[in-house]
Amino acid sequence: MSAPGDTPSAAADFEGATRPALPSAFVAGLVEPLFANAGRARHTVALLGAPMALVCAERCRDADINLKELRAAAQVEAVSAKPVRARLLAFCAALEKADVPTVAIKGLATSITLYPRPYQRLLPDVDLLFREEDLPAVSHLLGSWRFVTLTGAVETRRWGALTEASFAPVAPPDQAFLVDIHCHVDDAPASQGLTTEAVFARAGVVETGIGSVRVPAPEHAFCILALHAFRDFYEPRGLKSLFDAALLVRRHGAEMDWDEVERCARAGRFVKRVVFYRELLVRLGAAELDAPFAGRKASLIERRLAGLVADNFRRLDSFTMSDRRKLVFEAALLDSPLESLRWNIVRLRGLVAPRSHALAGLPEA
Repeated sequence: MSAPGDTPSAAADFEGATRPALPSAFVAGLVEPLFANAGRARHTVALLGAPMALVCAERCRDADINLKELRAAAQVEAVSAKPVRARLLAFCAALEKADVPTVAIKGLATSITLYPRPYQRLLPDVDLLFREEDLPAVSHLLGSWRFVTLTGAVETRRWGALTEASFAPVAPPDQAFLVDIHCHVDDAPASQGLTTEAVFARAGVVETGIGSVRVPAPEHAFCILALHAFRDFYEPRGLKSLFDAALLVRRHGAEMDWDEVERCARAGRFVKRVVFYRELLVRLGAAELDAPFAGRKASLIERRLAGLVADNFRRLDSFTMSDRRKLVFEAALLDSPLESLRWNIVRLRGLVAPRSHALAGLPEA
């Protein structure tokens, strides 16, 4: 597997860059509404980054945005992102050299596999998956490189951290980038269906010119997108991941082993989350629902919730979901009501003794 070139060092490189092949239905179903008025367009630029926003605006028939100004901003952003991205790739290569293998998931992986130019995918941080037994070595390496934990980089709720699958972001001394360290793709039981070892076993390798990076197989990448969309409660901050999904399905959908996706979802009890995610992608024009998943179609409540989420992505009316509505989504989209009950028990316990999820051995900034 080879990576697209990331060489936006001159105006000619930027102007001549190939555009991502977004599905026409996705452009009509999501992109054009986002650029239908100036306020929405400004928010979209902030959420996607100027390079990808420019790609989108140029596909719209009547984008309410100054294309000349957007093009200039996109060129500046593309050039300025190059050294940070190079450091991220070098960081991954250094981990491999130190015999601490990792798989890049989410943004870094999609940027080098789905986009013609990696700078077209906004990358505020990097998500890396490690085997749990390697975490002490990870902590030792990061400590030797003077990395610190940035607990203030994530929202702290009254009950503290819920997840055991990942840790608070860490950063180098100059805090030029953030690294989210994962030991599982998601919390149990999802991690029992899509195990860390399974992700490593089927991971591909991308040669970037700076170093090689492991990335998930398309089937596992789709599961990760569906699981993390739920963790983000389908809020607009996850807009760029919808573009990842649209490009993933367009490129790999016909050849993907959907039976593998189903096996993971059944074993990890996240069938409803995959069914809902597919329904959402269909409503936004990113996929075609040609067959039920795991023998079932979206329920009435799932279809209604998918319609509400799709409309909010198009209009960007609400950027955060209330706790009450989050509980509704949990009850509707977790495969068992016992899972929702378990999470609420964890929250109640956390009110008494809030849990931290800082990586052991690293100082806090």
